[in-house]
Amino acid sequence: MVELPGSYPFAGQQLRAVLFCDFDGTLTPEDIGLELFRRYSRGEVLEERLRQGEISVLEYYQQACQHLDPDITAEQIAEFAHRIGLRPSVEALFRFCSQHGIGVAILSDGLDVYIEPLLAAAGLEMIPVACNRLRWVCGTPQVDFPWASESCQYTCPSPYPCAACKRAALLSWTPPQVPVLFLGEGLSDFCPAFYADIVFARAALAAWCREHQLGFIPYEELSDVCQALEQLLQRQRLSLRYLSGQRRQRAWVEE
Repeated sequence: MVELPGSYPFAGQQLRAVLFCDFDGTLTPEDIGLELFRRYSRGEVLEERLRQGEISVLEYYQQACQHLDPDITAEQIAEFAHRIGLRPSVEALFRFCSQHGIGVAILSDGLDVYIEPLLAAAGLEMIPVACNRLRWVCGTPQVDFPWASESCQYTCPSPYPCAACKRAALLSWTPPQVPVLFLGEGLSDFCPAFYADIVFARAALAAWCREHQLGFIPYEELSDVCQALEQLLQRQRLSLRYLSGQRRQRAWVEE
């Protein structure tokens, strides 16, 4: 369920922790957003402009949506996403979390138009999601950025600050005195990982954590995350960390 700023999906719930998950490349085997724009827009050209610093992530999305195939529909995008699908063990991971009192939310710099159909097909449509939104206005696709944060554009540790600020949703949705867990793998995950008590990381995120001496639990498959969570619960190590708590507190003041 795509949520807007001002929502509090875990309000009133007694939780052991909240697991925030990246979507593209973490819960899916490929980055669906990138593949979508490469197939139906000018994605590769715009990616190069983004890498060269000529455009921001927001501008990348705006131009990619502007140049989408004029005949494409939301149903076609959903069908494209279904061909890629979710990674194995997504449902098992979320079910494990539910059984052990761990809330789950998705923080994505992708688009609702493919995230929601994939979650619905897996019976996970009630998982709260913070992401960008794609709408058709008079037949023209337009992207909306409800989670954009101007302050994060200047302080984000990623070389490409998100259009949907994952930090903003993480700070807003975390109940008081509840440990924050983060699961990710890409450049857009640097920022939320910095504010998490426990990080599950692979690929670019794992490399960044090592470089910045940020502790993390490595994983390759989502089943590894299930096993790690089970061990943390058994050892009673699913707890708040002082430094990450201080970072969240300072971020609240900055916001």
